[in-house]
Amino acid sequence: MEFIFIILVAGAALLVPVGSLLGFLAFRQRDRHASRVEALSREVATLRQELAALKSGNAFGEFAQSTADLAPEQAPAAAPVYPAQAESQVVPEENPPQATPTPPPQPRQLSLETRLINALKANWMVWLGGLSVSLAGIFMVSHSISAGLIGPVQQFALALLSGLALHAGAEYLRRRHMAADQVFAALAGGGSITLYAALLAGVRHYELIGPVTGLILLAVVSLATMALALVHGPLLAVMGLFGAYVVPLLVGGEGGSVLFVLSYSFLITLSSMLLMRRVYRDWLWYGTLLGALGWWLLAGMGSAAMLATAGYLSALFVLFSMWLGDVSLSGERRREALIALLAAWAVSIYQQPATEVLFLAWLFILPVAILSPSGRGAFWYLPWLAVLATVVGWLGFAAKASGEFLLVTLAEEHHGMFLTYLMLAAVATLMSGLWQWRQQLQLRRWASLVMLAPVIWLLLGWLLLVPAGEASGAWALVSLFAGGVYGALAWRLEQRSEWRAGLVWALLAAHASYSLAVVMWLQEASLTLALAAQFVSLVWLARRYQASELYWLLKLVLAVVVARLTFNPWLDNYQAASHWTLLTYVGAAGFAVAATWLAGRSGAIRPWLEGASLHLVVLFMGVALRFALYDGDIFVRDYSLTEAAINTLLWGSVSVVYVIRARASETLVWLYRLFAWILLAMAGLSYLVAVVVHNPWWTSGVIGETPVFNLLLLAYGAPVLLALVISRYRELVPRHWALAVAGAAFLLFTALEIRQIWQGSAMPLQFGVGEGELYTYSVVGMLYAVAAILWSARNHSLMLHKVGMALLGVVIAKIFLVDMSGLQGLWRVAAFMGLGLALLGLAWVYRRSRKL
Repeated sequence: MEFIFIILVAGAALLVPVGSLLGFLAFRQRDRHASRVEALSREVATLRQELAALKSGNAFGEFAQSTADLAPEQAPAAAPVYPAQAESQVVPEENPPQATPTPPPQPRQLSLETRLINALKANWMVWLGGLSVSLAGIFMVSHSISAGLIGPVQQFALALLSGLALHAGAEYLRRRHMAADQVFAALAGGGSITLYAALLAGVRHYELIGPVTGLILLAVVSLATMALALVHGPLLAVMGLFGAYVVPLLVGGEGGSVLFVLSYSFLITLSSMLLMRRVYRDWLWYGTLLGALGWWLLAGMGSAAMLATAGYLSALFVLFSMWLGDVSLSGERRREALIALLAAWAVSIYQQPATEVLFLAWLFILPVAILSPSGRGAFWYLPWLAVLATVVGWLGFAAKASGEFLLVTLAEEHHGMFLTYLMLAAVATLMSGLWQWRQQLQLRRWASLVMLAPVIWLLLGWLLLVPAGEASGAWALVSLFAGGVYGALAWRLEQRSEWRAGLVWALLAAHASYSLAVVMWLQEASLTLALAAQFVSLVWLARRYQASELYWLLKLVLAVVVARLTFNPWLDNYQAASHWTLLTYVGAAGFAVAATWLAGRSGAIRPWLEGASLHLVVLFMGVALRFALYDGDIFVRDYSLTEAAINTLLWGSVSVVYVIRARASETLVWLYRLFAWILLAMAGLSYLVAVVVHNPWWTSGVIGETPVFNLLLLAYGAPVLLALVISRYRELVPRHWALAVAGAAFLLFTALEIRQIWQGSAMPLQFGVGEGELYTYSVVGMLYAVAAILWSARNHSLMLHKVGMALLGVVIAKIFLVDMSGLQGLWRVAAFMGLGLALLGLAWVYRRSRKL
């Protein structure tokens, strides 16, 4: 130990004189450079003034006037004219147009990286020196603690004296040279960091001062550092800010508490915010925010830490939201900070240990966010974000504790405290929001918070306290009671003109409470009907009170009902015997139609209701068809020809419905068209399954013995009409594509029906083709070709004419190659004579029709 001490003393004796000499020489050299930089700065300022004058156009006028006033011998000589210039010169007009001075080129803005590199080249020595001084102070404290060279009191006093000495030296140099300098700022920054380290060690390691005294002294040092930054410049602010955040990590040790560390971080943040009241910089703002959130991340999550963390985040929210500085701050910066703090709040709730849940700590942010000045202005959504962040945090915590992503439930031992928490959260939100609403009665934002926030807390309680999938009569009764209270409140608000801003939100809350009640109590079919019944009541209330905001809830309920009825046939957990009967689809469609009639012809919600009504009617028709074909079992799982036919018609019809809704929508056109294309693709795939997989030509199935009116009419005839309907909506598919599909499907349907007429249900081709069936194909094909040709001549349709001629060619080829190959004698003569006469008659009729 003595040997080490001798080495340290000898090193200090050698390094101090040499370092002082080198520092003095560097300082003299710096003075000479400073004078040159000052001269260059004056020259640059002069050039900037000349550039500003040129931009405004005054310099050009002054220069022209001074040139005109010069004596002939003082005037500038004319530029020599070269032959090429002489040939191109034009005789000037009597009144030449005034020339517009060309603005000087704008100076190129250097990038952030370039500016940092230039600053590093110019100031690396100063920065490195300041960093060295700062680390020296920190390591002096840290090493004295670990090595125990001197006593605790002496160590603490030495660190304090070193920090104060560095500050005194910086101030002395600044006063002596009558100007600020980065060298002086670096010395002051090292002094502040040394003082931070000394005070932290005095509290956490030496225990020479108490936590409260230490925080007071740290606050004094922090405030003094930021005040001196106004004198010494930004380098002191940088060193004081970032050094203050990093010092506790470098000092180390296991002592101290989360409350003390977070209080220390808050003091540093407060000092930086006070500095930014006078001098704002983006890097200072983001550095402060990152430092504050960094210590939140490093804080523990024990039962004591949760209370400190909740208070810390709430205090930071107040600090960042109450910007009262002289320098204007963009709303984007404050919004980023406040949203980041709310996200940290949600993460803190999520990260709390399941064994040490401190419910009441997570109430702090609610009144803070509602009552903060930011919520009264441009950041009106912050109170709602605070509520939603709290809800998301609790849902995540419950999901983590239960191990389920969707079926979230709190443990049984937490139910009592969580109920208390929900009631206090509802009271805090209600009272804070009501106080703000009384101050700004005309604003609906506060009315929405007061009315709907309790419903949110009720929903959160039901989700976390009731096992998923179970009906709860008690919670349903509470929700119904809340709906009744909201209804009575809406009646009272209608009579008070000054409170009418809350009328709409009271009605919304009443309907939301009713919806929650039916979800909590009823299930499946009864739940859907109960939700669909609100179509009529919401439309009536919206028209009665001229409250268009109720249409938001109506659109939401429409989406829920339509989604449930659309996707229900593919949900495995429903049984056909007890759920989702035909009455559910009839009732939902009936409520939608009634609401559409009630909305009137000019209502803004009418296009939505018409689209939903059409969608529900199509679903009802599909379910009714499935009910009839499957003997009441509408949820059969066999994808047969019947199922493929139903899905083709259902999906294709719904795709048309979404095209109609896209035409009526103003903001969701792209979404509705996307749904329409997806459904049309599904309908096409289902039709291909019917044609390729379940085609009666090579599969056996129950088609029916009745001609025409059998399963072929549904599976292959109805898609023809569907394709013709789709051809009228060009935004879905091109018209000629739809018509081509319709024509091909019609020919296929005709061929299958002819086969069914001659063969009955036994339609596979392996049973052979009779002569009568063969001739029927030719006769019907000839009739179709003639009809197409004549119709094309009458309507001047070139495409239809080509199709008819192609079909006629196919039929003629079939007649020559297949039908007449077995005929002999007079039968062959008669056949060819009949075909020739038919073609001649067709040509004559076609010519006459073209002349008409």
